[in-house]
Amino acid sequence: MLSARRAAVLLGVIGVTVMSVMALLLGASQARADTDCPPGVVDCDVTSEGSTTPTPGDGGTGGGGSGGGDDTAATCTLNGETIPCYRDDLGWWNATDKCYWELLDPQPTADAPAWVFETAGAPADWEPGDGAFYNVSCPGQPLAGGTIWRQDPPPGFGGGPNLQALADEAITKMRLLGADVGIAPKPGSKGGSVGLPVWVWNQESPRTTGPTSASATALGVTVTATATVQNVVWNFGNGTSASCGFPGKEYVASYGAQVPDKGQGECGFAGYGSKGEYTVTATTTWAVHWVGGGQQGDLTTTRTSQVQIRIGEVQVVGQ
Repeated sequence: MLSARRAAVLLGVIGVTVMSVMALLLGASQARADTDCPPGVVDCDVTSEGSTTPTPGDGGTGGGGSGGGDDTAATCTLNGETIPCYRDDLGWWNATDKCYWELLDPQPTADAPAWVFETAGAPADWEPGDGAFYNVSCPGQPLAGGTIWRQDPPPGFGGGPNLQALADEAITKMRLLGADVGIAPKPGSKGGSVGLPVWVWNQESPRTTGPTSASATALGVTVTATATVQNVVWNFGNGTSASCGFPGKEYVASYGAQVPDKGQGECGFAGYGSKGEYTVTATTTWAVHWVGGGQQGDLTTTRTSQVQIRIGEVQVVGQ
């Protein structure tokens, strides 16, 4: 049976977190030059513009974009509610265990009691510099958390892995293309005629119109990106342009001299005012939504394709 004195001591130990005990036992520990850059993470610049990595204290948001796309915020969620991806008082959100992880500062030194390391899950042969200790807080999980040792940073900690980089890698894997240009009059033909309408369309496929998806993985985190064409801006080489948020319809002879009607899903314009050679440029904007690492975001990327057509004085569209 425990003596009254021993029981009191035991209760006192239980009532103090491992983190607090470490701080008392270790005193002034050797300073860590990499406090802001977790062990095993080489690049953790959390302030660089255009990164989806949340900047400490910013409420967990970060920009995102690809190929000159729009900056957008990444989000973290818990039970369907949006929460900060980073908190000054708790650290970085880990969607895997639904806990916040903060690098313990100071880190333990070799002369700390063995039970300190054992309680945190460190190996028996632990030495300073082997992995790192974290203070873990788990909202809504009163029995979880505490001081935990890990060989590698948990997913999402310190902005590593870079989710934006993984999203970009997934986009690269999709091998997105510009429009597969369909146009009347046809390139290489005798050409169209002045005053007759020009029809354009993007011939559909996963790599020209979408949707298409791909994934990229690093440090145990997988980001999956799905891309769909948002719109195609057609510049006809004479100062005229048309923006179409749909593939367009292929021209058939029965349309005759009918002008393309966007309300009917048709794309093009009323026709050229003078003869000549014209370069038609199609700029495709892809909308990409990515999910991974407990975060999600939206970005855009563009692709361009061109064709040349000839316009003469007397010619029939489609020939």
